[in-house]
Amino acid sequence: MQRGIDIPGYEIKNEEEKDFQLDLLRKVMGSVQDNIVVIDRSMRIVMSNWKNCDSVPARDKQGHPYCYSCLMKRSTPCEPCYMLEVLTTGRCRKYEIEDPLDGKTKSVELSPIFDDGHNVVMVVRHSKDISERKKVESVLKMRECQHAAVARLGQQGLSGEELNRLMEEAVRLVARTLGVEYCRIMRQEKTGNSVMIAGVGWEDDKEDEDSKVLQDDSRNILCYTLYSGEPAVVMDRETKERFSGYSLLRDHGLVSGMDVLIGRKDRPFGTLSVHTAQSRVFTEDDIHFMQSVANVLAESITRRENEEDLQRYTRELESSTELKVLFTDILTHDLLNPANIIRGFTEELLILEDDKEKARLLEKVHRNNERLIEMMESAAKFIKLESVSDVKFEEQDIVQIMERAIRSLRDDIQKKGITLVFNPVSKCIANVNPLMEEVFINLLSNAIKYSPENERIIASIQDLGDECRIQVTDFGPGISNQDKPMIFERFKRADKGSVKGSGLGLAIVKRIVDLHNGKAGVDDNPLSRGSIFWVSLKKA
Repeated sequence: MQRGIDIPGYEIKNEEEKDFQLDLLRKVMGSVQDNIVVIDRSMRIVMSNWKNCDSVPARDKQGHPYCYSCLMKRSTPCEPCYMLEVLTTGRCRKYEIEDPLDGKTKSVELSPIFDDGHNVVMVVRHSKDISERKKVESVLKMRECQHAAVARLGQQGLSGEELNRLMEEAVRLVARTLGVEYCRIMRQEKTGNSVMIAGVGWEDDKEDEDSKVLQDDSRNILCYTLYSGEPAVVMDRETKERFSGYSLLRDHGLVSGMDVLIGRKDRPFGTLSVHTAQSRVFTEDDIHFMQSVANVLAESITRRENEEDLQRYTRELESSTELKVLFTDILTHDLLNPANIIRGFTEELLILEDDKEKARLLEKVHRNNERLIEMMESAAKFIKLESVSDVKFEEQDIVQIMERAIRSLRDDIQKKGITLVFNPVSKCIANVNPLMEEVFINLLSNAIKYSPENERIIASIQDLGDECRIQVTDFGPGISNQDKPMIFERFKRADKGSVKGSGLGLAIVKRIVDLHNGKAGVDDNPLSRGSIFWVSLKKA
């Protein structure tokens, strides 16, 4: 055992104290798991905890070897030499190296030892294995890069990036993030072919064996991914026998690869794959990253398809609207004008004709022509109402609107000898559109049609606090319970015997009331036969 260290200018009172301090220092160093050596100014190791450094051969531990030969496996001092720097400046030095003794990443700290004259006489070299920490840092950095790549791609997808450009950006991002030479997106065609639509590293290999008709073979890595919906990983020689399609990669000198599915298993778009000439073991994090990118692409593809469907539907709707406008114009001009001319001539002929049989035939023509005019006017009104989504409202007295509707139907009322009783409240103010008069006209007109001659019709308006309820009560044949649910639908009519109609009157009522956020319905007349048609509207 070394008995002492010759340190100029540094004295120890006696040998016993010196031996005690050296023995204590060795014990302290021996308890430390990291490698610690003490190096003098001649760069020789004067003390160390060798037992914790198995990577140093036993013969190199004998005597006082040079630090660069023992620790760095060199015949000359290192360039640059941090040991000389500490001996010269007296300042600590920290750095990281790949240790030539075991190939692990080490953190090295050099600390000076001073004598009484503040001169550096020795340096303590503390070497700590940080390879695991660096590995974790590398994984965390890789995850951060992967998350950033997915976020960036997702933002581009949401911003409406053109799909082909988005896929080109995706393969570049994936290749750069995973540090691989090859990345590609393969699209499955309806014919069974698989075609590359974006790629990095494959620019000269667009026509490869994967672009041929796919065989339903689980040994083909691309087929396996498409049909199983699960990621497929090729790692060096371990899985060459598993995937026959791997010959393509082997022909290009590639030894590792990974495929993930884009889209759903039952409706796949294709695959996203990476390949490399390095022997690479892809981790679960790598697989999750790839699948996240594939999911972003699948979402963007679905969004584009939905947008195309919406645009197609919009075009169809615009075409349908144009047809409605055209049909309305035909009804109100091309068809209604001739019908009105027929009306005028038949009314004139009915006045002039004395022959009863001819008069009867003319009356039949007139009646059916009136029905035709009513149908065309109702259809035109309904078509216009169907396209209305926003109406302007103003405060109006419902009583006055009902009175105008009654006056417009006075001739029809008198012709059938009907007694119309109107019992309004003093006032009922609601926010309505002028279209509301059409509602009351339709309800009163229906009651007149289906009431026997010389019968009563009761119109009433009730104030229900925050609502106005308008009712038209007739004493006609009534409506069966099975007809009530459908009577406000267009072209649906209850069986009214000889009374004919277009089936649009109540549909028009329902549409106008809906535009006012009101309600419409029908009840049985509790006083006798007949029905009560009602409408409720919010008061102003």
